[in-house]
Amino acid sequence: MMTTSVNNNLARILTVRQFLTDEDQNKWIARAETEQLELDQILLNENVFGRKQLLKILENHFFVPSCDLSVRTFDPKLAQQFPEKLARRHLVFPLDKKDDSIRIMFANPDDKKAREAVERIYQKEIVRVVALPSDLINTIEDFYAEKQSSQTVQSDRQENQQADFKLSRGIRAKVSRLLADKIEGKSQVDIVNEVLATAIKNRATDIHLQPSEKELNIRFRLDGVLHTVARLPVEIAPAVISRVKVLSNMDLAEHRLPQDGRHSIERPAESLDLRVSLLPSQFGEKIVIRLLRKHEDLFVLDNLQMPRDVRTDYQDLLQSPQGFFLVTGPTGSGKTTTLYATLNSINNEADNVVTLEDPIEYSFNGLTQVQIREDIGLTFASGLRSILRQDPDVVLVGEIRDKETADIACRAALTGHKVFSTLHTNDACQAITRLLDLGTPAFLIAATLRGVLAQRLVRIICFNCRESYQPSELELMTIGRPDVKELFRGRGCEHCNYTGYRGRKAIFEYFQVSEDVHRLIIERASPYVIRHFAKKSGMRTMRDYAIADAIRGVTSLEEIQRTVLFSQEQEQLCPNCMQTVSLEFSICPFCQNPLRERCENCGQVADPNWEACPNCGHQFEREWEKKYCQNCLAPVKTEWESCAYCGAELS
Repeated sequence: MMTTSVNNNLARILTVRQFLTDEDQNKWIARAETEQLELDQILLNENVFGRKQLLKILENHFFVPSCDLSVRTFDPKLAQQFPEKLARRHLVFPLDKKDDSIRIMFANPDDKKAREAVERIYQKEIVRVVALPSDLINTIEDFYAEKQSSQTVQSDRQENQQADFKLSRGIRAKVSRLLADKIEGKSQVDIVNEVLATAIKNRATDIHLQPSEKELNIRFRLDGVLHTVARLPVEIAPAVISRVKVLSNMDLAEHRLPQDGRHSIERPAESLDLRVSLLPSQFGEKIVIRLLRKHEDLFVLDNLQMPRDVRTDYQDLLQSPQGFFLVTGPTGSGKTTTLYATLNSINNEADNVVTLEDPIEYSFNGLTQVQIREDIGLTFASGLRSILRQDPDVVLVGEIRDKETADIACRAALTGHKVFSTLHTNDACQAITRLLDLGTPAFLIAATLRGVLAQRLVRIICFNCRESYQPSELELMTIGRPDVKELFRGRGCEHCNYTGYRGRKAIFEYFQVSEDVHRLIIERASPYVIRHFAKKSGMRTMRDYAIADAIRGVTSLEEIQRTVLFSQEQEQLCPNCMQTVSLEFSICPFCQNPLRERCENCGQVADPNWEACPNCGHQFEREWEKKYCQNCLAPVKTEWESCAYCGAELS
């Protein structure tokens, strides 16, 4: 394959059209050569470009239409007569026949020799179509490998149920080094064992076995991001799926309905619980295996790396004898780990601690843990009613899903119990809005809610390949810190599987419900007003903590933008009448008070708390810092020796 020349050609196009700098071009080409992958595949994997964006760039460069092979396929009958040597040498392949012309996919539509060779074969009008080089390479390799071995694979499958196979080069080009050499030529039992062992070794949290039309995709979730580690022939998918179903005690004969199962793995260094979920899909049964590690260190509050002020405030909250406490965040943000660590810190013989969970992820001594079973009527609401008759001191409700559960949880806190639960919200302050939306009375929330802890998980830069770089003006504007001289990122190395990250940590935001907030809850104030008062009272946001971690080199700005800086505020608070107003307004429509200050130098809209403009560095002169002439009361500048208006000397 013409991997090197194709990579150089694509890099040249992206550089000429100013999508990459010369430095970026050399870096990505070197990365592609190191990993033996196509340049476009590297750029897609690292989210430097989107698939549609790359195809659009190639369209505009070559002035031909593009074809996305990830969403459409070629005509196999037309491809049967296409010479393999021509396809491999020039990276061309037939797409389909349209009217009296044939559409041919090219990695380089300007390749005159390839175009002439194709015209000699078909003796018809050729319509050029551009495709991504990696897509063409994989299509060519898979087609000719399947053409040669399809009969052999089918006969082997009929003779015995062993899932022996060979990875074609096209498949191997997509396969991570994690699995390629370990599962080739193995049976379905050995494949599943190797997949599990490799996932555990590489700290994966989830394994996805996802069938498609032509292959079985195996993906690992590493540090919160899915990575494809193998693509297996579709013929062996049923055998592999069946092996997992046997391990997790699922019904082998059932293929129409979703199923759930469990499995345990005991290793010398650790024990793991495997939670298995099966979902019927278009091309077969998809399985997701969640790996739950039983590390006691996970459930210690001191090991969660909370900021010191958050840790102190949260510890004070836990000393409260009663109240309603919430942990918020999206799925997979570590809420369960935080709650287990919280319960572990207060679990003692003097307290009766009861939990309602769906499902029970970890078992703890001294806790009464109840599994929710909605199929027989054991819901969070009904289970919570029964728990309150068990004389509990501390109650954990896995999730607040409806009004009934929220009301019972609040009333339990009102009657002297300590209640913990979770919600799915964007930040801590929106937990109040979510409870109000569920229909919980405002007075009940104000009387019982004591605090909310919001969190996200961000990837940690690999210490082995971490490097500093000078941030751009746009990046400095994003974090609002024009004084920062350097930020950090990971180059990618074998230690981190060339991702640039290894491990994750939580970013927290603690919101304490004060007396001022109680009043705002009763008044059903907007989340922005509540957030304004919380910040005024000293609350630091997840954004603040995340930016601090980026400056210290713990994580990258790119990772923060992916997980934390997810939206821009759309409202502002008038400081005069305390009404919520759209950010589009520069004057309050209620009291005519000016709302937004602009930088005198560049016109950038300024935050009232800024001391300098992050766009141009201009120093803001605040009202309390201004100087006035004592004689005529006119504003004067610091460098003046006498007043320019009345001539009086300035002290």
